[in-house]
Amino acid sequence: MKRLEFKRIGFLIGVTLLFAIGMQAWRIVSQFEVIQTQLQSDIQESLDNAVENYYAELAKTDVVALTDLSMPENFNRLDSLKNPKQITHIKIDRIDSAGDFLERVTKNKMLFETLENSEGRGFDSLFWSELVTDSSSSMVILDSSKRIAVDKKNDLKIFFGKSQADSINQLKFLTSKIIISITRDSLDFERINRFLFDELARRKIDIDYRLLHLVGNPKADSTLLASTEKMPFQTVSRSTFLPAGQSLMMYFENTAATILRRGLVEILTSLLFLSIIIYAFYYLYQTIKNQKEIAEIKQDLISNITHEFKTPIATTLSAIEGIEQFNPGNDPEKTKRYLGISKVQMHKLNQMVEKILETATLDTDQLVLKKEAIDPEPLLRQLVQKFQTLAPEKKIDLILPAHLKPIHADPFHFENALSNLLDNAVKYGGNEIRICLDQNGLNKIRIHDNGGNISLEQKERVFEQFYRIPKGDVHDVKGFGIGLYYVQKILEKHEGKIELETGKNSTTFITYWP
Repeated sequence: MKRLEFKRIGFLIGVTLLFAIGMQAWRIVSQFEVIQTQLQSDIQESLDNAVENYYAELAKTDVVALTDLSMPENFNRLDSLKNPKQITHIKIDRIDSAGDFLERVTKNKMLFETLENSEGRGFDSLFWSELVTDSSSSMVILDSSKRIAVDKKNDLKIFFGKSQADSINQLKFLTSKIIISITRDSLDFERINRFLFDELARRKIDIDYRLLHLVGNPKADSTLLASTEKMPFQTVSRSTFLPAGQSLMMYFENTAATILRRGLVEILTSLLFLSIIIYAFYYLYQTIKNQKEIAEIKQDLISNITHEFKTPIATTLSAIEGIEQFNPGNDPEKTKRYLGISKVQMHKLNQMVEKILETATLDTDQLVLKKEAIDPEPLLRQLVQKFQTLAPEKKIDLILPAHLKPIHADPFHFENALSNLLDNAVKYGGNEIRICLDQNGLNKIRIHDNGGNISLEQKERVFEQFYRIPKGDVHDVKGFGIGLYYVQKILEKHEGKIELETGKNSTTFITYWP
């Protein structure tokens, strides 16, 4: 019944632990998806902002305004207006002309040659650089800071940039003016990439990407897509500044590393919380398991003590009863025999009590060792003779080195420790027992038998206090489970140690003495 209850507790702990792990795993996955969605949104916004900034920069330079040279010199208005509507190539946004103004504009060959060649560079920068280097031109730079020039030959004043053009457009008194803006079919990938790189860096996004400009021609677009290695993720610019029918696509690599960096704190927090839960449940399970084992050992110990104590008590009571009922004539011989039996049994009972009490002092400072030089040969031979007499059916061999050295130990506990090991070999071992003394370095005493009755899982537990190897309901060998615990503690107090080697039909206890 108790075993069934323990299994139920273990099952409940396991189910709860699996539920906690599942919840944390779901939380991590959900957080990962949220971060991934946010990251893709940031990449989309970065691309759109890059395109917007690209066209905003072009709008500042790809606008030129022309007026009569007789325009007032105090012109300095820079009020902003809405961006001019864009069309493919060149668009004349507004023409206000009087007399031969339009004809004079068309005679400025440098202006129209620059318009034809401005696809690769900004019109403003191209025109201005040619104006500076062309000494034969009839045009003269009037104000370099405001980018104003005059064409004396054609009686024109030229203004570069959107801000200048917007200001001119608001002057109502001008009767002759032309404002020209330029849009492009091609994109300057180097400039767009610079804006995109800055946007991604500002958002702390470090990824590899590729840009593709689709012009709306199915044949050309399919050829471009087929010849370009695609990355696993993509997005398309939503900018309205792109020419009609054209699109700018961005392919980018797997963003898992960036997502992990963004969600590192959340993931580590979840893993830490999960580790704490696992450790807590594991600790709880081990505590329950240990308590269950302690309860079983306690019950087994009580049963053994009861069984061990019952025999001498029952024998003593029988002897006393024999004196009372079966010795009416007070026969001295019968009385002596009955008293002798009682004495032997009471001595046996006293030894068991002392053994239990002595074991209780092993972990305290009450046990004081009285070390002295011990000659191991006579003591070992005496132990062999003792156990050979108790178990004549077993073969006990003693192997000693040619030259013996004394061992510094407490004689009483030294003999008791070896006696306990031999007692275990006789009770639980095979029919052949061998005692070997090795004094190369430390004093090593091996007690080997061919029983092999200790399994690997029981190997580390045989030295625990009151622990006995379970044999079900069979109680053919008596004991309290304190012999090996006693040996280990005595060796620790001697600053030595004990080891157990097991194998098929082989059990060896190795003791190391100083």
